[in-house]
Amino acid sequence: MANFACFLALKPSFNVRAYTMRHFKDNVGFRFVVVALLLSGGLAFLTTVALARSPQRVRTGAPETQPPNEISSAPWFFSARSLQVNAGNRKAVAQFYRDNYVPHDKVHNGWSGSTTGCNPGKNSDAYDSATLQNLKYYRAMAGVPTDISFDEKYNRHARAAALMMEAKNDLSHGPGPDWPCYTDDGKKGAGSSNLCLGCVGPTAIDAYVQDSGVSGVGHRQWALHPRQRVLGNGSSKRANALYVFGDWRPEEEVAHIKKVAWPPEGFVPYRFGLDSGHPWSYTVFGSDEDLKNAKVSMTMNGTAVAVQQEEGRPDLLVWYPTGLPRATHENDYNRPKQDVSIQVEISNAVVDGKRTTLRYSVVFIDPAAVLAEENSEQVDGDTDNDSENNPDNVPDSETDDSEENQVAIDSTLNGPLLQAIYQGKVGPALDLLSRGADPNARYQDRWTALMYAAYFGHTKIVEDLLRRGADASVTLEGWDARAMAKSQGHDAIATILAKATNQSVQVPRTRGLSPPAP
Repeated sequence: MANFACFLALKPSFNVRAYTMRHFKDNVGFRFVVVALLLSGGLAFLTTVALARSPQRVRTGAPETQPPNEISSAPWFFSARSLQVNAGNRKAVAQFYRDNYVPHDKVHNGWSGSTTGCNPGKNSDAYDSATLQNLKYYRAMAGVPTDISFDEKYNRHARAAALMMEAKNDLSHGPGPDWPCYTDDGKKGAGSSNLCLGCVGPTAIDAYVQDSGVSGVGHRQWALHPRQRVLGNGSSKRANALYVFGDWRPEEEVAHIKKVAWPPEGFVPYRFGLDSGHPWSYTVFGSDEDLKNAKVSMTMNGTAVAVQQEEGRPDLLVWYPTGLPRATHENDYNRPKQDVSIQVEISNAVVDGKRTTLRYSVVFIDPAAVLAEENSEQVDGDTDNDSENNPDNVPDSETDDSEENQVAIDSTLNGPLLQAIYQGKVGPALDLLSRGADPNARYQDRWTALMYAAYFGHTKIVEDLLRRGADASVTLEGWDARAMAKSQGHDAIATILAKATNQSVQVPRTRGLSPPAP
């Protein structure tokens, strides 16, 4: 993920400021605090953060439920899909992170607006979808519903708000008419959104969930609220607004969710909490729960970990694991050499009207290391099987792999496959194909997986796609995968594709195609 401090270090001239908001029909009360963000280079920016008055009980204070009319979804592979992960399965969590989390700067913003002329513009469809994807990822990890979407009726308010924050180079939930690029849409968006200046798109979602230095982790509360269903989103070049008062799901639909912890119980990628500067939180729902007088303690490998606990609320506990090292660029953000298990104990809590002690464990993992272990074990197993089943050492390409090619198609893997090919991640792409991604997957019914692989020169992916039945004859505006490979100088791939179709390579005279980011 894009660490908050790392993001600042990339743009040292910008202060990162984050606002969280709370809706009141009659009034809005703000208090101001000063937060210091420590950069990897040892520098710190002091930023004034205005926090709206925190809710005493988030669920009962939620906006009135509005049944969603028509939930829109951007034409991208992630936008219409719910996500789920088994947090108790170490490999599943690592795989889920690799397949679904969108890292910093992997998708282009594509903002078409400008403060000159006060044009709110839009972001690229891929960027909006990547932003939604990261929000879904975090919600899946937290165990709350992920069938959420962004809708244009709220996006326009969020975009107008982001434009105002960009133009003013400041943040406010109640901007006045004297603000540059002021509009009623922008004012409504500012008063109904989480706001961030210095972080946009997927990185803004990272900032809202991390919420370091923000008392009450209000951004996180709204981002992970179980009742969220239809939201709005808008980013400018440097500002983001996440509209959180959209269409909410009925309370009875999520009545079974009694708590939300972050980091959540189970296996968790190390970047999401193995850090003294990353606040931990535990939220409960219902009138018979009370955490106001509860106390938190943590242990790691049997040794107590010092914590700094914020003042409790009936529905929320927030604390910092100050006994852990600070995650910085210099120490690779506390990347663990082996799994790190931390036990949490919350004493003097009231649950279902009874005083009790809550206990759970968080195990931090390095997803890359976990998957490398699995791949290594798989390779070892494959080697043993090859020597037994292929005594003549016939090359794999000449053996009968028909059973391998008959993996059941899992269309939910198509998007991650296209993205992996586009980003040049050969290993993950081959893995997704082995798990059931469609070799004929297409982006927006245009670019095929084979076209992407041929265009970017990924020979191994091309070979595996063909072995699994990819159709090399598909054309796009006169171009097929062979022509794309030839036009980019990948002659060997063009030859492979020509043999697959028994046709010569013909490069159209029309202008070349530029592959869109899936």
